[in-house]
Formats: sequence, structure tokens, C-alpha cells
Amino acid sequence: MNKEGYKDPTAEIAVHRASRMPKHIWNVFKELNLAAGKSRVEVTEIRDKETGKKYRR
Repeated sequence: MNKEGYKDPTAEIAVHRASRMPKHIWNVFKELNLAAGKSRVEVTEIRDKETGKKYRR
């Protein structure tokens, strides 16, 4: 919603996309969890070395 109380689809889409994990990070995250699951552990956070941004699931 914008400040007048109306729905703002452009901002809503931008916020949704910004909060999503990038596809290349998601693929690595998924594979790590598959491998870790065999040892009964779970990967909960991953950090991109290039950007330094941390992603949580």
C-alpha cells in the first residue's frame, strides 16, 4: 500500500523480488541441504563471498 492507502503493484513486485534468494544461490543451498541431510544436519544460512550478503531460509 502506498501512503494514500492504495495498492501499489510495482512496489509490491519489487519488494517481493528483492527478498527472494537468487537462483544460483538457491541451487547451491538446495544441494548443500541434500548432502547435509544424509548426516542429519541442516544448512540454515549461506553467505555469498562476492557480495557478502547472507541468505537464510
